[in-house]
Amino acid sequence: MKRITGVLGAIALGALWPATPLLAQEPSQPVEAQEDAESSIIVTEDRQRPTRSEVSRQARDISSSTGNIYDQPLARIEDRLCPGVIGLKQRSAELMVDRIRWNAERLDMTLAPNGNCTPNLIVAFIEDGKAQLAELEREHGHLFSTMPLAERRALLEEDGPVRVWTTAVMRTRDGMPVPRAESLHSPPVVSMWMAHSKIYLPVREDIAQVVVLFDREGVRGKTVIQLADYATMRGFAQTRPPRSNAPLDTILALFDPDSDGPTGLTEFDQAYLRSVYDSIPNLPAASKLLGVNRQLSRMEKEREKAAE
Repeated sequence: MKRITGVLGAIALGALWPATPLLAQEPSQPVEAQEDAESSIIVTEDRQRPTRSEVSRQARDISSSTGNIYDQPLARIEDRLCPGVIGLKQRSAELMVDRIRWNAERLDMTLAPNGNCTPNLIVAFIEDGKAQLAELEREHGHLFSTMPLAERRALLEEDGPVRVWTTAVMRTRDGMPVPRAESLHSPPVVSMWMAHSKIYLPVREDIAQVVVLFDREGVRGKTVIQLADYATMRGFAQTRPPRSNAPLDTILALFDPDSDGPTGLTEFDQAYLRSVYDSIPNLPAASKLLGVNRQLSRMEKEREKAAE
């Protein structure tokens, strides 16, 4: 699987690097606006506190998992995280990498040595992500062979300013690769020691590589921190923008035409990621989604304790 991931990264980078000179200019003042975004106070509408069911519904809404949430786990990164950036000047790229790594540290994720690793979370700023992916699919269609047809079509037909290409692999509880099913009558088989359990599953879903493609024109007016946190939320888990008016603020609404979006990861976003990365990776998705409420309560108690 490492060899496949390496080939995927090499070809993807080969397709993206030629676009880098076109992106010598930064998105519209993201770095200059960064200092203001970190120190400013944002006044928002005083919303009524969402109910536990609203929190759970929003967590389910932003999750890309289409399977049975009681029989399948949520995907997350288990290998050492190595973020990389294409298409920004060095100062902005380093700021974005540092922010993503800091987000990972808060989740106790394992990090590869900074500056001495092969990126498995690639953030690229290019001219036209839709056209770039269409060309890559025509010339190197085998790279998409492991994606379910519905996911491939959604990726290639996405009309927004950002596209997220996630490669996830199923592994056993102990990390052994599970072979792909070649037909309906020949399911994959693996052998392992496993006690029967109603709490956890025999398999987990590992995110092997993520490529986040931002259209240059689409990110104008956004800060580096906003874009780094958006890439974090889309890359650390398989998520999508909310499909309806979300009761809780989320960085996933950054490109909502009716809003400028939050300045960074919101409390809901942090609680969602903390729940995904809490405990073992082979818990059912339902358990992780219900855990968002628990993480929000824990964060509130932490704030109260810090204020004492």
